[in-house]
Amino acid sequence: MLQNDRSLWIDITELFGQFALSNHPTGVSRVMINLVDALAAQHGSFFAKVQVLFWNPLTRMPLTFEGRGLGKLTEFFPALRERYSRSGCTFSPLPSGMKKGLITSIPKPFRYRLFPHLNGVTHFLGWARQVDLLMEPAQFAPEDCLFVPGSFWLDGYAAPLAKLARAEGASVACFIHDVLLLSNPEWVAARHVEQFRRGLEAFLPYCTAVACNSAHTLAELQRYTKLPPNVSIGVCRLADRPQLALSAPLPEELADKRYVLLVSTMTPRKNHRLAILAWQRLWRAHGESTPWLVFVGSGVPDRELADLLAQQDTFGGRLIRFANMDDATLEAVYANSWITLYPSLGEGYGLPVAEALARGKACLAMRSGATSEIAPDLVDLIDSGDPEALSKRIVSYLSNPRLLTGRERSIRTQYRTTGWDETASMVRCLLERAVVGCTQSGIEAG
Repeated sequence: MLQNDRSLWIDITELFGQFALSNHPTGVSRVMINLVDALAAQHGSFFAKVQVLFWNPLTRMPLTFEGRGLGKLTEFFPALRERYSRSGCTFSPLPSGMKKGLITSIPKPFRYRLFPHLNGVTHFLGWARQVDLLMEPAQFAPEDCLFVPGSFWLDGYAAPLAKLARAEGASVACFIHDVLLLSNPEWVAARHVEQFRRGLEAFLPYCTAVACNSAHTLAELQRYTKLPPNVSIGVCRLADRPQLALSAPLPEELADKRYVLLVSTMTPRKNHRLAILAWQRLWRAHGESTPWLVFVGSGVPDRELADLLAQQDTFGGRLIRFANMDDATLEAVYANSWITLYPSLGEGYGLPVAEALARGKACLAMRSGATSEIAPDLVDLIDSGDPEALSKRIVSYLSNPRLLTGRERSIRTQYRTTGWDETASMVRCLLERAVVGCTQSGIEAG
């Protein structure tokens, strides 16, 4: 094959479900859309084209877009929900109760033929027909590369997609964000652990390259899984550099307030409970001098956290929560925060910690997962189970402003930020090695 005929195919299947319900990226979806745009902008001479594809659950085949396609994913997907609304295409997740049981008993893909609005892709396909967005089957060729940057273990499509790519002589690569479902199964339902395990066992054998976001995730992957022989593995640090200029106003609720910012989905693993317990201690000791605590992120509190949140008087009602916040507003909230907090019990990387440091903010984070790997000398590491230690650390900054000023100065002068162009370069080098290795293996096998 001529060098300029190679294509890098990137799977974005899960984004259609994510953005049918939300208009802002979080977690894995944030990584995906920024990484895809960066790869498309700098694919280099090795790959002539960078093309997105997605799995059609009805035909069980991958589709791609004709012509210009979707454009920048960072612009297309945050606006997708609004596009649906303007076209009268409302996305409806499964209802609860008996009706849900009846619907889920219908086998896939027949279920999505009957109820296309229940699946992110089939719902998108219905909307795409309305707006004449043209698609065609994705055709793999020798020396192409299929890259799956998201949650490949969901919905069971990744293994058939990878098998199809390998059958046509393409290499297959993926991005592993964490292995928490295997290392800490107690945090999630058993069915999710088993789904993840099955997904790994079905998909990984097709991979010629695996990218991880941290050395911690790489070590966990090697510990809990059986990787294919001769697979290329690389650690590709995630970007944390601000991409937006400060333009959005600070929410009125935060005006003239000293606040500690916690950006995270509200799940038990993220340990919002520790923050509330620390704030109870702060309020008892310091009253009105207690800084406000700001939660930014979706999710529903579990029973234990909900009980704590209901006791507003025990921490002076010093909590403000934003379940949905666009990126521009979040930048303003970061810029005006006093310090930041990230008490998660386990992380494959801990992007909010890196983003806080990239904005020159002190961050109090737990000794868990890859958090200490981000910048061990610049993160205030504390015990994940000790609210007293957390409250004392906050008091140290309250009582000694110079201590905080010095910490911020160290962060600004010593922390090296990472841009998406740098993350994309690391990923692209790994994918290029995967293609070369796959080609050589084919020659040797032949």
